Formats: sequence, C-alpha cells, structure tokens
Amino acid sequence: MSKETVSALITRRLDSPICHISRPLRVLAKAQGYISAATFLHHVETLSKLLPDGQYAVNLCGNRYLFMLSMCAIILKRQTNLFPPNKNPATQLGLAQRYPDTYVIHDGTEIAAGIENINLDQLPAQKFGKRAENTVVPDIPSDHLAAISFTSGSTGQSKPNYKSWHCLMEGAGINSGYMLDDSLASGQVVTTVPGQHMWGLEATVMQAMTQDICMSDASPLFPKDIQALLSQLKAPRILVSAPVHLRAMVMSGLAFPQVERVLCATAPLDVEIAEKAEACFDGELREIYGCSEVGSMAFRRTAKESEWNLFSQIQMTQSGDITIASADHVPEQVEMQDMIRFTSSGRFRLNGRQSDMIEIAGKRGSLKELNAMLMKIEGLKDGIIFLPEQNRTVPRLVALVVMEEGASKTRVNDYFRLHLDNAFVPRPTIQVTALPREENGKLPRKNVLDFYKQISSGT
Repeated sequence: MSKETVSALITRRLDSPICHISRPLRVLAKAQGYISAATFLHHVETLSKLLPDGQYAVNLCGNRYLFMLSMCAIILKRQTNLFPPNKNPATQLGLAQRYPDTYVIHDGTEIAAGIENINLDQLPAQKFGKRAENTVVPDIPSDHLAAISFTSGSTGQSKPNYKSWHCLMEGAGINSGYMLDDSLASGQVVTTVPGQHMWGLEATVMQAMTQDICMSDASPLFPKDIQALLSQLKAPRILVSAPVHLRAMVMSGLAFPQVERVLCATAPLDVEIAEKAEACFDGELREIYGCSEVGSMAFRRTAKESEWNLFSQIQMTQSGDITIASADHVPEQVEMQDMIRFTSSGRFRLNGRQSDMIEIAGKRGSLKELNAMLMKIEGLKDGIIFLPEQNRTVPRLVALVVMEEGASKTRVNDYFRLHLDNAFVPRPTIQVTALPREENGKLPRKNVLDFYKQISSGT
C-alpha cells in the first residue's frame, strides 16, 4: 500500500503525555497520573488483539482514555466504531439489528440482552504487560471507515454520519489551527462533553492524537467537579464545553484556576455568558460552529464579536435561504439547517434555523429570540420555550423552566407579560426539576416533546 493511501494512527510526540488519569483504572493495574503517547500505542496494540471478531463495535466507554483506547484498537483491527446518541439498551439493540456482526465495548454500563460485549473494566490488568522499548506507530488505510456517528441534533431524528480515517485526521489538522495556537502547544484539556459526540471527539480525542496536548480522562458535569479537575492539571489549561455547562459554571460563584482557552459548541452561546466566562476563567473563549456531517466549520470570540469566521478549508455556497457546505475531506455536500447571512468574504451571521420561525395569530416570531430572552431572566437555571403538537385554531407556546432555590415560575410569567406580545406568551409555563438534556448538553426536540407528554399525562 502506498504512502499516499495511509495515515499514521497518531502524529504527535511519543514521549509526551497524551492523557491524565484522574482516578486509578483497574484495567491498567490501577494506573494514575500521566500516560505517554508511546504507552498509549502499546495499550492500543494489546487491546486490538483482545477484541472480538466483528465488523462494528458500539463504543460506550465513558472514561475518555478508555474511549480513545478502544476507538483506536477498533480502528487498528479494521473494524468500525459506532457512536450512538445515548447508551440505552434499546439504542444498542437498534444498532445491532441495523448493523449485523456488531458487539459492544464499554467500561461498565447496562448492556442489552443477547449482544456480545467486552467490559474493559473487567479485563485482567496483566494482559497489557510492559511495552517494548521501540515504539512503532501503525498506519491506517485512509479510506477505512473509522466511525459512524449518530450524534443527534436539536431537531429531528438521529442519522448516521460516515467518517473515514482520512476525514477524521484531516479535520483534526484543520481544527487545531483555529482552536489552538503556539501558546497552547502543551496544553492540558478538561471537557464536559462525551467522546461519542462529534464535538467531544474533534476537540479532545482527535486533538490529543494529532497535537502535543494532554487530555483528562474524566468528563465532569458539576461546577465543583470541574473546578477540582482543572486544579489537578498544569497550565496552560484548555476547557472544552457546551453553553449549558458554561452557564452553570459562571453562575456558581466558584473561583476557578486560570483557563487560557475555553472552547464551546453544541448550541448558540449567549454573549453575556461568554463575557462572564472570560472573566471567570481569565482566558479567551472561542465558540465553534459546526454540524455532525461536516464537523467544525467556523469560530468567533463571542464576547468580542457577533460574526463568525469561516475556516478557509470550508466552502459555503448559497441559493436563496439555502446554504450548502463542503470541504475536500468531507465526501458529500451538506445542506445547513441554519439561516446564514454573509457580511463579507469569510464572515457571516446566523439568523436562526428554518424551524425556528413560528406564526401565531398571524404574527411571526423566532423561537431562538424567545429562548434567548428566557435565559436572561434572573433566578432561572435552565429552560426552553417550544411549540408542541396541538389541536387548536390558535396554537400556544409552552415554557419548561428550572428555577434556582427560592425562585418560582411567577417571576418568568411576570417578565413575559411585560416584554412579549400576548401571542407569544407561553401558556402554560411549567416548573420542573430538570430538562431532558443529553450528556453533551443538547436538548433535542423529541426529548422535549416526550417529556412534555409525560408531564401532561401525569406519568
């Protein structure tokens, strides 16, 4: 096979740390602390020989090191990773039926009955042994189907996104130029987004495999846990997160160690939260725009600018309100769900999604703008305004709100009556303890509608 048709499994220094193990891992003889890229390659080669035969592997590992390890071992064995939108047994069964010759690899989770699986947490530690002195970086065929991502968006059903090894590696090289810079060459990364999500995969795992950065194996969600984990790592620090998690951090009142670069994606970020995040972490926040099909495509410093800077390697063409994105490393052109307006060459604004526009009583409005207004209400922890399926001549919006202790939905209702046209005042506003967000912070419409039906029926 010629050099032009293969790419190295990793393209970084082998003697520098690729991951920080925050808690002892049983499978690695309770290893803790820093693991070098060379040791990682030894682990990958060893695990690849222990994997079951098959064509596909549903990768459910929650520990980020074990996720990266299993992902690469699966690729080295010339199998394909399946990255599902959740870990539900029903989702596992659906994938196994859709993709025959499938097994599940995990580090301790409920597995659907009848599916072959390998639990990394139960593998004997002595299987990995000591690595050889001479480390060889294996080559992977560029056209190998490395992964199929089923990351769900905020609207509609999840669909498969096919990722060749070439696509992942080329995308990683492009992203590093916009997410990192020379001052972050040896940065240490904490993320709140799971590796199975394309944002978590691109900004942490693939960056650690192609750049000399070191990622943490943990995926903390609560502000105190994030604070503690950041404190364990050396500067310069990088935080990869999502708007809902950032909002919780900046509103917590905790003092965080300096984070030189904050990267945020998965949903639109409010300017006020971006400004507070830069003050909270004493570093620069870059918001990344992208989609599962293409990956990361543009960035902006949200606290300082409203327009997006398109990556030079991404092309966008427009016909009316429709925008088509393409890139040399992506196999197909992709129609964007967002309404994009270019202001100059390579710079654009987002004017919401086609599905955001609603009409009630002859008046048009934007769900994006209504939800931005909702999130500014004092005392609100989380919330969403949406238009449910209903049999009414004049439809009504509904708001689900999570309030801080001591606050009630009355504050939300009063604010709406003062600031909204009567047609767009949610009826009802329902106070709940939490919204059905996914691990990555996204809130798919299907989750919201199912949750609302449960509440309405009293189940």
